[in-house]
Amino acid sequence: MFKKRTPLKRAKDFALYVTMKRALKGNAKFALGGAGHILLLAPEGTMPGEYSTAAFHALHPDEDILNADYGYMLLDDTMREGKILTEFESECGNKDRSIIVAAVNAVIPGGIRLAVDSILDIEPIGPRALRIAARVVLKMRVTETEAAQLLTYPKEHMWIALRSGRKLDDILRRMAALQREESRADHPKASQATPSLSEMHGYGKAKDWGLQLARDLYDWSVGTIPWDDVDKGLILSGPPGVGKTVFAKALAAECGVELVAGSLGQWQATGHLGDTLKAMRATFAKAKKAAPAILFIDEIDSFGDRSKFAPDNKDYSTQVVNAFLEQIDGVEGREGVVMVGATNNLENIDPAILRSGRLDQIIEVEMPNGADRVAILAAHLKSEFAASDLEGLKAATQEMSGADLAKAAREARRIARLAKRPVTIEDVNASLPTMVKIEGEMRRYIALHESGHTLVGNRLRHGIYIGTQIIDAISAQNTSARGGAAYFDMPLIARRDRQYYCDQIAVMLAGIAAEEIAYGAFADGGASDLAAATRVATLMEARYGMGATLTYSAAAEDAELERLRQFDRNLAERVHHTLQGEFERAKAILMEQRWLLDEVAAELVTVGSLTPTRLQELRSKEATLPVRSSVRGKRASAKAG
Repeated sequence: MFKKRTPLKRAKDFALYVTMKRALKGNAKFALGGAGHILLLAPEGTMPGEYSTAAFHALHPDEDILNADYGYMLLDDTMREGKILTEFESECGNKDRSIIVAAVNAVIPGGIRLAVDSILDIEPIGPRALRIAARVVLKMRVTETEAAQLLTYPKEHMWIALRSGRKLDDILRRMAALQREESRADHPKASQATPSLSEMHGYGKAKDWGLQLARDLYDWSVGTIPWDDVDKGLILSGPPGVGKTVFAKALAAECGVELVAGSLGQWQATGHLGDTLKAMRATFAKAKKAAPAILFIDEIDSFGDRSKFAPDNKDYSTQVVNAFLEQIDGVEGREGVVMVGATNNLENIDPAILRSGRLDQIIEVEMPNGADRVAILAAHLKSEFAASDLEGLKAATQEMSGADLAKAAREARRIARLAKRPVTIEDVNASLPTMVKIEGEMRRYIALHESGHTLVGNRLRHGIYIGTQIIDAISAQNTSARGGAAYFDMPLIARRDRQYYCDQIAVMLAGIAAEEIAYGAFADGGASDLAAATRVATLMEARYGMGATLTYSAAAEDAELERLRQFDRNLAERVHHTLQGEFERAKAILMEQRWLLDEVAAELVTVGSLTPTRLQELRSKEATLPVRSSVRGKRASAKAG
């Protein structure tokens, strides 16, 4: 990896070299030039790449580098386990001596922990290392007090300011002045308190849960209710960007308690297994000491499911999960600590974490709806606009998360700031994705597709029909978003037999069935409907025992179901037969209502929405035109044939 030796010309590199050499003393054999592989954990606030030059000099103490058999690699928090192991094998595995520098929040695979001889911590640059670097590289004498003072300033400022030939007094004076100036500029930001949950938008049931928790914590604090009556744990599930971390902060603000945060990645960054468990216990102990408090565990799915652990790191990972469960049980019996876990992948969480008495409350945070989106945007724009002022931006913000809306608000303020004026609606529009209008033949195509879902769903009485809607425009950055939908309210408790699922598949395929009737073929916009219908048909055969056999399969994820179809041709054929049959059934239902299909589509094109009442009015209109309806039906039948 190294081709030529680079001299330590920068004070920063020399200071990092000093801290690295000090860390390597933890393995005396390696420090004296012996063979071995060493994993060094970079201190918080530094990146592994900063240590490249230092590692080079630590591995090459002399100029004879052509025949050296040394290796070096970086390990950051973005690397996957497979890539880490492959890179280690190519860069370090066959070398006599190697150094791996890992980021503070990097997850270190079990294979790497087994391969290295020592895992050592690099200490942050302290006064001693800074004084040595200043003396050797800059020929500058720095006292212990001066070095400590320099280290109180941002490191990037310190290294830029420290230059050979400059007077140290002048450097310290200028850095102090810059800090005072930036402190004054940042003061308004620092004074802004975290909004409480009652002021937030877009959290639905999670917000209701949090507001109830705030009331319960107050009642508990004044002795009105016992601690056993307070919910002690919640899992927030949802896609990235919906604001799970923001929710935890707002919840703590609403409850008026301290927020203590942790994650497996942070705990693992402290070192080997013993260090990880020690850091975990310290976080829980901190929450207990701060009680009443909210203990927030981010990316709780990273603990994994013990039943799915790979053999090479099963023992390590199992011990971590077991220790986490012990801590949860401890919090369960400790008054004043409420746990909130966040995840993007609920299915990856060990079931024991979710069992009753632990984190048994699970609430999914969905992407915000139109009303919530404009309210969130208004909140980020602060006092510039009320939510009612932004009603026209619902379509432009479609599919945007809370994080996306916060970014748009920042961009709008930046536009106004550059123009040296208050934020305008035009600035907000300019910060949002360009909108493409849905009109002409494309609008009719979407309307016809949704009309198919509407009519088949109503004919089969598959749920209670709520309404149908198509949108007027779509974001240019999200052209795959749905252009419309037919909405049915499904009962939470129902007898779901084979006919129930067949009806569900027919409704799912009714959109492309309507397209084929009208256009002679369907387009690719129905791919998501096909995927959903294929999933249901496969579950009927392989999991629910509603097909050719009573054999049960535990497969539930789409990838698992796909593999079942790939390796079982009979299953794939039965799934195809079910889909084809329900597709034809949906077409037949629509052919019987060909005139009504056109009327509903025309209504959606013109109005953009359809209510149950309006659908009934259109049905009544058809009933008054028996001759015309019959003629239309015959023509449609002839065309389809």
